[in-house]
Parts: sequence; C-alpha cells; structure tokens
Amino acid sequence: MMQEIRTFSAPSEDALWQQVAADMSSQPDLLEYRARLVLPDFEAVLYLDIDLGGGFEGGFATTSFSALVPPATSLRFALHEQDWVHEIGKLFGMEDAQLGYPEIDDAFIVKTNDAPQLTQLLAAPETRITLVRHPTARITLAPADEDEPPYPGALVLRFEQDEAITDPVTLRDIHWLLHTLAQPAGPVTF
Repeated sequence: MMQEIRTFSAPSEDALWQQVAADMSSQPDLLEYRARLVLPDFEAVLYLDIDLGGGFEGGFATTSFSALVPPATSLRFALHEQDWVHEIGKLFGMEDAQLGYPEIDDAFIVKTNDAPQLTQLLAAPETRITLVRHPTARITLAPADEDEPPYPGALVLRFEQDEAITDPVTLRDIHWLLHTLAQPAGPVTF
C-alpha cells in the first residue's frame, strides 16, 4: 500500500525543514515516506523506501528527490558514480564530460549537452562539496518517461541513491543542492 504524500510549505528552507524533521521524528518507522516540499520558488517530492527483506530475500533501500524544471530549459545532464564498468568503457574510447573541478571529475561520470553551463552551475564550492558527499548518487536533469511518477513526461531534476537517508540534516543538504541546481531554470509549481 502506497503511503499518501505529505505536503509541507514554508517561506524558507529553515522553516520547511523544521516541519519535515518534526514529522519524520514522529513517525513510528520510515519504511515508506513521501513528502512534497514547497518553497516559494521551488518544489520537490521526497521518496524514501526501505524494504527489510525477509527469509532468503535481500532488502533494499532508496532515497530520491524529484523536482519539475521548466520545459524550455535546454540543459540536460547526468552525474553518476565512477565505477569499473565506466573505467573500462573509457579504455575503449567512451568519453565523459570534464568540468574542470577535480573533485567532481574524479567522483562522477558526467554526461551533458552543455558542459560550460553545467560547470557554471557547479561554480560555488558549497555546491560541489554537497555533491561530493554523495558519490554513489545519480543526479539527472532529463525528461521523465511518459509513465514515470510523479511527473510523467515532464522535465525533471532528480536525485537517486540506493541507500536509506533518514537524517533530516542530510536530506536538507540534498534538497538544497537540487534547489541550487534548479535556480537558473526558474520556478515551476505543480
């Protein structure tokens, strides 16, 4: 059974995350948590799924944020973990974008249609520091599939990590990162 999406709205990050932290701490468990987070210039949906497994089944855990971006935004990108498969691909000539930030270039495979614009989006050291805290995350700005929730077919900025992140401070940092990455695109509301 899918849990309903809670909605939190506030004029600032501080006020918003006070609400979310209080709500999360009041939950008996966070096995499935859904929250719509509304600021005056940014909205995102937080999904937290934890399946403990059982018997011979292994469990899983995922944390994701999704935020709509105006469809006229031309930038597209994907950042994901460097791993041995991609390193082998580089030996065979597959290229990823280099942004000129060693901490990003070393930690992530970067695919983009506009490396200079993405480089500019990541210019603030705080943005790169927050991004590098999540080296196993996948961060994308791309159209969603036509049947993909929560925004079928829309242009979506997404953070996904195969880990249960239940700490509100860490979740707030990720939310701030997405808010920062979405700023040049302008606000979109649902």
